Amino acid sequence: MLSSRPDLVAALHPNHVYCKTNKGRQEVSARTHGLLARQRSALILIDCAKNMGVLANVIPLEELRETIPYLLEQGFVVLAESIREQARMAAAAAARSSLSVRGQPDGKSASRSAANQSAVSPAVLTSVAPVLTQNVAVVHKVKEFMITMANTHLGLMGADTIARIQRCHTAEQLFAAAAFWHMALRESKTGSLYAGTFLEQVKFELREGS
Repeated sequence: MLSSRPDLVAALHPNHVYCKTNKGRQEVSARTHGLLARQRSALILIDCAKNMGVLANVIPLEELRETIPYLLEQGFVVLAESIREQARMAAAAAARSSLSVRGQPDGKSASRSAANQSAVSPAVLTSVAPVLTQNVAVVHKVKEFMITMANTHLGLMGADTIARIQRCHTAEQLFAAAAFWHMALRESKTGSLYAGTFLEQVKFELREGS
């Protein structure tokens, strides 16, 4: 059931971008918290890049209304802006620390500054969205490839996956749908060996296609 808390309802704003927390990453890798399939699928798609508007193209809105507030409330995800704000605060603290110890002869200032910068960098990097191709021909080629591989390796069981892909019209939408496609291939008898390679090929084309 959707939470009645206003802050959690606001979590569905189409421009909001979320990142996995350590708890979220642990759930994806080890299934330690017993999430429902739809909750886990949404969690997998959250990557510090796709906003809620993009996710709504591949996940039914009713599912998002239930899963996103739950994942946020239970600490599986956090708003990307929160991470960026933490990074800005850490950077400001590092700058103040550097100024306060400037002139020390023992070199502690430089080492302290480097340590602070290394602590900030991962948070900043994970919040940068990938730049995807806007070439319509490349998008069409990738879409056809994904549909062909789904038909080849999933058969009739791939109807839902294929329908998701067919609803995609942009690189951003295909990039999001690729997670479902990849999971389906991994669970198939003939596609499991190639799922990882296929996914890397799709990501490469969507990012590098011109």
